[in-house]
Amino acid sequence: MTAESESPRPFVNRWTRYGRLWLVATLASAAMVAAIRIVSQAETSPETIAPGHVPARMLSVNIMSDEILLALAPERLIGLSVLADDPDSSNIVREAAAVPARVNADSEQILMQSPDFVAIGGHSADVARQIEGLGISLFRIRGFESIEWIRLHIGILGAMAGVPEQAERLIADMNRRIDAVSARVAGRSRPRVLLYSASGWVSGRQTTLDDAISASGGINVAAEMGIVGGGKIPQERVIMADPDVILIRNSRKWDSGFRQSLLHDPAFQGVKAVREQRVYSVQARLLVTSSHHIAETVEMIARLLHPDAFPETAP
Repeated sequence: MTAESESPRPFVNRWTRYGRLWLVATLASAAMVAAIRIVSQAETSPETIAPGHVPARMLSVNIMSDEILLALAPERLIGLSVLADDPDSSNIVREAAAVPARVNADSEQILMQSPDFVAIGGHSADVARQIEGLGISLFRIRGFESIEWIRLHIGILGAMAGVPEQAERLIADMNRRIDAVSARVAGRSRPRVLLYSASGWVSGRQTTLDDAISASGGINVAAEMGIVGGGKIPQERVIMADPDVILIRNSRKWDSGFRQSLLHDPAFQGVKAVREQRVYSVQARLLVTSSHHIAETVEMIARLLHPDAFPETAP
């Protein structure tokens, strides 16, 4: 069943100027009916899924679930997050064109799509509670802490979407690509790598990027510094850490021109990465992804860290 062939439900047809008042009253009085509870590495309580329920109208309000659900069950996706069309954040810009609607984490926008399943980011807790309170199956995404976390959530979303076999295949393909990189870089010296932004933002331990750097044959300098998750550091700490390689997001809206300014900054001329011209721009979409596209991130970083291990990609 495609989104185009699905006729609107009566609820949508009756959406009048009194709809906002109706929504407020309904959300205020609705009992909490939780069909699905999230599982993450940080929260290991068992997940509950309505038995035998395969959603027909799935709505994603998070770029991670956009990418995963579009790979697993595109024919039942009725909408994606607004980030799906952003080339700095999304790995599915071209594929997303087949899905008609775009939504923010807003109760009214979500309900107007008449979904029977919603995937939403953990930072939208209030909206998630409202949607759950109306009895709509919901998956709240929290964590973004490792590649294993990605595997876990592909499996969960596959089970919720009723396509566990497709999820297993997606995980297997991701594993195959990452394992192939790890095999190529095994036994080589591991350069010390720092993802760095103009604002001073870095990614430390318990992040997907930390895992990606490790799988690519590198050592995450921010993790060495003891940073957990993401955080900002002063440039003095970067200079003292003296990374071998610096990665910068190649983006229209983030860090535009930062690579050139860093290479010419007098304060950084003694830093090994700057001195040896190993400051690389990487497509931003690969550095922010928390889906199976992390495999491409690992491949890209590995080629930068160990170009001699990938002669077929040499210019």
